[in-house]
Amino acid sequence: MTDTKQSTLVGISGWLILPLLGLVISPLRIGHDLYTEMWPIFSQGHWDILTNPASQAYHRLWGPILAFEFIGYLSVIVLEITALWFFVRKSRFAPKLVISMLIFSLVFAVSDFFLSNLIPAVAKQADPSSAKELGRAIFSALVWIPYFMVSKRVKATFVH
Repeated sequence: MTDTKQSTLVGISGWLILPLLGLVISPLRIGHDLYTEMWPIFSQGHWDILTNPASQAYHRLWGPILAFEFIGYLSVIVLEITALWFFVRKSRFAPKLVISMLIFSLVFAVSDFFLSNLIPAVAKQADPSSAKELGRAIFSALVWIPYFMVSKRVKATFVH
């Protein structure tokens, strides 16, 4: 590749704008979801209802799955913010971090989807948000992992 052609590929532009936007928006979206969906479980007494064997809503998996979800979503946020930091600095570690974050998000989404459905009350109820999260993770991994592995722009931009 000529130096002129190489220099036109350097920088966060083109398709790289989309993962950058995702790394900015996703932690905010997940943080909002944690605050609006998970926080009430812990702050409004729902945890006690779901994890108390005397309760009709009790299932032995509620406690572990809710803890898994909370820790998993916090981990995704930390990974995304870390990847964002290296991304905007154009670090050579950014592509590996983004790929790692995408793999972690995919494994977490698949695990959460199937583990949650082990609880009969969850399995009976249609939950479009869980299916949407799973679809988002699958789509992101299928699109962005190959892109970060083969893109000339990625190779030209993340060199420091």
